Formats: sequence, C-alpha cells, structure tokens
Amino acid sequence: MILMGNQSTTTALPREHFRKFFLAITVALCAMSLSAKAEQTLCTVDFRDGGGRTEGVVLKESGDGIEIQVGSTKSVTTDATTPQFIRWDQIRSMSGDSAEPIRSRRLEIGESLWRGRTRLMRGDLRGARECFLVAAKGIEPSASLLRLMASEGIAQTASVARDEWAQSLEAALKLSVLRGRIGVPKLWIDAIDPIDHDGGLILSVAPVWIDGDSAKSAQGFLVAAADRARSENDLSLAQIDSDAARIAAADAGLPQPPEGKSREAQITSPDSLPSGNLPPATNSAKSAAKNGAKFLALWADAVSSDPAARKKSRTSLAQMIRSEEGMLRVWAMYAEGRSLVMESDPDEVRKGVGKMLMIPAAYGIEMPRLAEAAVAQSAIALARIQDGESAAILRRIQSEYQAQFSEGAEKDNGKQIETQIDKQKGD
Repeated sequence: MILMGNQSTTTALPREHFRKFFLAITVALCAMSLSAKAEQTLCTVDFRDGGGRTEGVVLKESGDGIEIQVGSTKSVTTDATTPQFIRWDQIRSMSGDSAEPIRSRRLEIGESLWRGRTRLMRGDLRGARECFLVAAKGIEPSASLLRLMASEGIAQTASVARDEWAQSLEAALKLSVLRGRIGVPKLWIDAIDPIDHDGGLILSVAPVWIDGDSAKSAQGFLVAAADRARSENDLSLAQIDSDAARIAAADAGLPQPPEGKSREAQITSPDSLPSGNLPPATNSAKSAAKNGAKFLALWADAVSSDPAARKKSRTSLAQMIRSEEGMLRVWAMYAEGRSLVMESDPDEVRKGVGKMLMIPAAYGIEMPRLAEAAVAQSAIALARIQDGESAAILRRIQSEYQAQFSEGAEKDNGKQIETQIDKQKGD
C-alpha cells in the first residue's frame, strides 16, 4: 500500500512539472509576440512639403493612409492626443518595420500622387498626368480618398491627351460620384478646370466625341468601366458610366447598350461606402453628385433610338436651359441640339445645328472640346440632309480647332525640361 502511494506521488510530480513548464513557455511566447507587435507599430513619420516629422503609435494602416496616435511612443493611454489620419501622399518616409507588407507599395503610390499634384499646380499637365496614371493602376479599391485624388488629376489633364478622352471622362465621372461621398481635404488639387457646383462635373471633360471611330472605342471602354464598378458593388458609378456609354453609342451610330442595373435596383442595393476616418461630404456636394448623374441620364435619353424618349428629354433640357444659371446649361444646350439633329425632318436638323453652333461662338475658350464636337456633329448632320456646302465650311472650322489643340500641346512640351530637372533633384 505504501509502495503504491509513493508511485502515484512520483508520477504526479513530473506531470505537474510539465504543466508549469508549458504554461511558462506559452506566457513567454505571448509576451514576445506582443512585444514584437508593439515595436512594429512604433514609428517616426517624415512629412512632405517641409511639414517636419511626428512620432507615435500606428493604430491602423489602410489603402488611403495611416491612423497614428501622436503623443505616446510607448503605449496608447487616455492622456494621449487624438489619433491623426495621414494620407500616403503626405508621407515622405516612415521608420521602423511595417506591420503590413504592402506599406512600401502604398508609399510609392503616395509619392506618385504627390508628384502629380505638384506638377499640376505648376502647369506641367503631361508630367502630372503620367504620375496620376501610374498611381491609379496601383490604388486599392478600398482607398476611396486616393482614388478621388487620382481621378481628379487624370480628369484635369484631359486636354493634353486627346486620344485618351474616354479614360479622362471615366475619371471625371468617378470623381463626381466620389465627391458625393467624401469631403475634399484642404490643400487639394483644384487648380485648373473648375468643377460645376450644381452638377459636380468637370465641365471641360464632356461625354462628346469628334468622330464615329473614337466614339465606338469609347463606348466599349465605358461599358467595361461600368462592369468593373458593378463588380465592386458601386452601382452609382456603374450607372453613370453606363449612361455615358449610351451617349457614346449614339455618336458612334450604334444601338445603345442596355442600361444594366436599373435605378430602382440602386435604391435597394446600397453602394460600397468609404471605410475609415475620412472627411464627410457636404450636403451640397451630395446634391451636386446626384444632379450630375440625373443630367447624364437625361442626356442619354435625349440621344436614344426612341423618338418619343428623345422628344420627352428635349422638353426637360429646354426647361433646364431656361432656368439653369450655371455653366451646366451649356452641356444642356449641346445635348438638346445633338438630339434634334437625329430627327428625320431637315428643319429639325437645322434647328439642332443652330443650337449646337451657339457653343463654339460663345464658349469656345471655356469648353474647347465641346465646341469642336459641336462643329463636327453639325457638319455630319448637314451632310446627311444633303447640305454639302455648309458641311464643308464647318469641316474647315473643325480643322482650325484641331490646329489650336496641337499648338497648345507643343507649348506644354516645354514643361518637360522642368520635370526632368525635378526628377534629378528628387523634388
């Protein structure tokens, strides 16, 4: 009996010893893991544009930037300052190891956006566009704020990329939708083309094309853009891209593509909203984005293959032209005229030509692309009703517009020398 008792005691001791040993190992490993995690989140951030530096604890990293707790470099306490959100384009460098392996890629995207922004402010449109396009390729779908910046940059440099008009238009439409969701921070890049306050659209980047081939290419591009937006559950962007594709189809002489998701479906299927601590959009910006989307849908209906739909939309456009005080009414003038020249009655066609030609006469400087499209579409319409002499005159005027665009592009090339010098200096 005594022997058996001693055997039980001796068996129990090693088990208790092993339990304590494994418990100590587990605690040590957890402590090492927490210590390593804490070290990874501590960092020093160097700002661009002479903004100095700050130290703190990184609370969160996202595609748009970092959220950092400034004022405590050891731990987050109740005495620490309010967390600060910093965009990637504002950060020159960050010390310490990254808690996320894609930080270096995000920093590269931020640098491209910063370079694009500084070039745009200097007037180097070609150099700026190159930077914005590079950034746009790598921006994550969830990075709403950086997508907004890249879209604005691409849209505002449309004048130096005539062959990429559909790409610039897609960016302008994306910008309009995003501005209805996110507030634009201070020191943003509104430096060149004004954004219409009533429609939330960059007025110099209109959904117009000079010839049928470019319109056909744009129609396919915009349909693909709408499909991408729909796959990301961004139904508002998908709808506005689809409406622009319908307008392009009309200019290409093609049947309009299906609208895809109906507007009724959008009410029950909310769009993907921005995540993170981003500035909220103002009520006026939200209203402008909705108005812009409604207007493009009206324009698409005005150039529909359905005569009844065209007539109904022209009534709404005429009312808008009479009541609208902003520059969006110029787009409405073009849309009404473009709709009229689709009719079979020669008198209606001439009436539409007269309306469209008011644009180059009064707004050729503010909206050169729209003015050129008005001349080109008027020439096509007049040729269709056998007025070859008037059509030839308009084609000569169109060639003058093209020469003006080419001259402006040559002047912009001089900015490239300055861009190369900046690259050597590292900005």
